[in-house]
Amino acid sequence: MAKICMEKSNGHELSPPNGGWGWMVAFGSFLMLALLPMVSLSFSIVFSRFLTERGASSTVVAWIFNMHIFTWNLVGPLTGPLTSEFGFRKVSLLGTAVSSLSFLLIAAVDSIGGLMVLFTLSGMFGGVGCKPCYVLIPQYFDRKRGQAVAILMAGISLGQIAGPPFVRFLLEQYALKGACLIVGAIVFNSCVGAAVFQPVEWHLKPRDDENHPSLLSTDEYEEGSYIGRKEIMFDSPAKCLVPGEVERRALSRGSRHLSECSSVSLAASFIDLTSISPVSRSDNDTVPPGKEYPDGPEVSGTKRALLTVSRLARSLITDLKIFKSFRALIIAIAGVLVTNGYLNFHMMTPFVIQNAGYSLEDAAWCMSIGAVTNLVARLGTSALSDCAWFNMRVVYMIGAGIIAISTLVFSFLSDLTWMKVTIGVWGYGIGTNISLYTLIMPKYMGVENMAAIFGGQSLFMALGHIILGPLIGLVRDVSGSYAVAIQVMAFEVFLCVVLWVFMPLAVAYDKRNVEELASSEEEVAPK
Repeated sequence: MAKICMEKSNGHELSPPNGGWGWMVAFGSFLMLALLPMVSLSFSIVFSRFLTERGASSTVVAWIFNMHIFTWNLVGPLTGPLTSEFGFRKVSLLGTAVSSLSFLLIAAVDSIGGLMVLFTLSGMFGGVGCKPCYVLIPQYFDRKRGQAVAILMAGISLGQIAGPPFVRFLLEQYALKGACLIVGAIVFNSCVGAAVFQPVEWHLKPRDDENHPSLLSTDEYEEGSYIGRKEIMFDSPAKCLVPGEVERRALSRGSRHLSECSSVSLAASFIDLTSISPVSRSDNDTVPPGKEYPDGPEVSGTKRALLTVSRLARSLITDLKIFKSFRALIIAIAGVLVTNGYLNFHMMTPFVIQNAGYSLEDAAWCMSIGAVTNLVARLGTSALSDCAWFNMRVVYMIGAGIIAISTLVFSFLSDLTWMKVTIGVWGYGIGTNISLYTLIMPKYMGVENMAAIFGGQSLFMALGHIILGPLIGLVRDVSGSYAVAIQVMAFEVFLCVVLWVFMPLAVAYDKRNVEELASSEEEVAPK
């Protein structure tokens, strides 16, 4: 029976808290994700009048919005290295504070160029603040991860629900400058959420041996307990590693050292291996405390900074090697397609509704309807994902299909009532799809690879938004039709479904490769 050995302290094996302070971390993530993304998702409501009055084309609007999303995701590959180097709390506090300040300063600008610069900065540091949430939550939970992710996802939906009507009210009462000042001040409260991000090592507790997920055998997994999907079963430590994983693990900090480990199945993606040292690490791989810098504590500040940057760069490069895996490529590319499609639809919809002769208030309420159904889907899907019978891949594909179909249908509508109904269906598809995205990554790649796949996916996301997003605006300007641009978005999301059809083949291909590698290593090993 293959069992997983976790970190030991005073002879007792330790496990994530699965509650306790973990719920405070979940609440902090909820608060941050309710406030910071609200700025992004209310972009068209806040600035549509400002941009229209200055004659901004759809291409310019798309550039402003997608530069914000580009920088938000561009910092993703640095999430793992930065949090390993400085800790989750410091990184998130810095990001949330600077992002809030950037939005406050928008109140002082009166040009499209100034808006682009400050809104881009807001996106960059918003990403620095928010992205650690997705990596930290799995470290605090192994049994109740679906519930914790549901809380996290509910924060995003709450910001979407309350944001558009609230921002529209502020615009009516205080105009753009007053609205920016008030929203920026409210967003600054996200620092409270970042303040509770304590290291998980402070809260590890003795493991309850009975019925603990880490004691389930490989056979028990295959019989259907928890994940139990044979398509991701790897039965040896070598087989659970993806390209670059050994090097990435060697770059982790010494504070995460694990004294002893045994075999681990990649299927046990709910075991917290990012908060402790992964299975392949030896004592020689880690940097002892106080020895991070070769010249001792008296090393100069400049050299210390250069060494830190060097470690971050090495860690980043090693993380990106995960994309030698076809599983990782499908996850990342499909994620880019669906996210780019629905975010640009979200950005363009208020302009479409106003162009059809309706008011900004109507547009705001349409967005809120989509956010309500989004929340319902996120909560339900995240909670059900903990069930053994739940087929995560199929439901993820269904969510993407709903987004694609509802987006396509919307392009043919002109009646406000049917627009609201369609956006409600669209929001439900988004909630179903996106709530599973952060669960799909550890399921198929393993929690030990979560930081690597999340960071690499963010880089793909950034490049996708800066390439595809402005093209959608250009399609609108060239065709002179919002409908054509929306149909392009629908096709983009549909490609996500097509890619995920091939995931079982990618899993089989990756498994065959690692089996061949393990076999060749056994042949050349000394007798």
